[in-house]
Amino acid sequence: MTVYELQNRFNLEVEKYGVAHPVQSIIVQDFLNYAYQGYITEKYDSLINRAEKFEVTERISRILAPLIDDYSIDAFTAIATNNVSGKIVCFYAAGPGVAVMQYVIEEGAVLNTTDCEGTAATSFAEVIPIKHNRIKTNINNPFLKPTNTRIWRVNIMAGRLELLIPYGTTLASYTCRYIKKLTPVDIEAGTTIEIDSSVHEEIVLRAAHLYLADLRENKEETQKQTENA
Repeated sequence: MTVYELQNRFNLEVEKYGVAHPVQSIIVQDFLNYAYQGYITEKYDSLINRAEKFEVTERISRILAPLIDDYSIDAFTAIATNNVSGKIVCFYAAGPGVAVMQYVIEEGAVLNTTDCEGTAATSFAEVIPIKHNRIKTNINNPFLKPTNTRIWRVNIMAGRLELLIPYGTTLASYTCRYIKKLTPVDIEAGTTIEIDSSVHEEIVLRAAHLYLADLRENKEETQKQTENA
């Protein structure tokens, strides 16, 4: 749908419930974006809706496909750590694409290592997401701590991740495939919903009913204030 079709469908839906006048464009836009983000989160997060989580069906995969992008980086900023068995390496997402990263789908890293004979080598490492409160607990555990084939990743600020690698190695590169943040619907600029057009109607209806729920809540609050006056 074009932005004008989205706006018109929104107004047609709310009219069914007694909203006689067209809703202001900026308000329609706000509720569309709220519903849009909610839809993406629901389809990605299996805890919200296990039946329609990302890639459980070809349909869901294709719906979110326009938001999938790749990124690779080979320059990092080291962060000092007090733990002798590992160090933290991080990067700030200054490159194209990563600044809009929302959910990581798949990732990997290449480490520079030295074998037992002192020969330089490289190894591919799986990247494991870990919670901050598990770092100190597991960093010295020989079965869980980062190795040449398995490193840790923790999320910090927007566009920035921390990769924890084993002592004595350096990080050569990190690659990931991710779901990017949506480009907001902008009625004035003509920016519509990016994902598959087959779900535009569903997102518009969600937005309209969120707006109607907000109207009811405001009406009830006003009524309570009047009664208590």
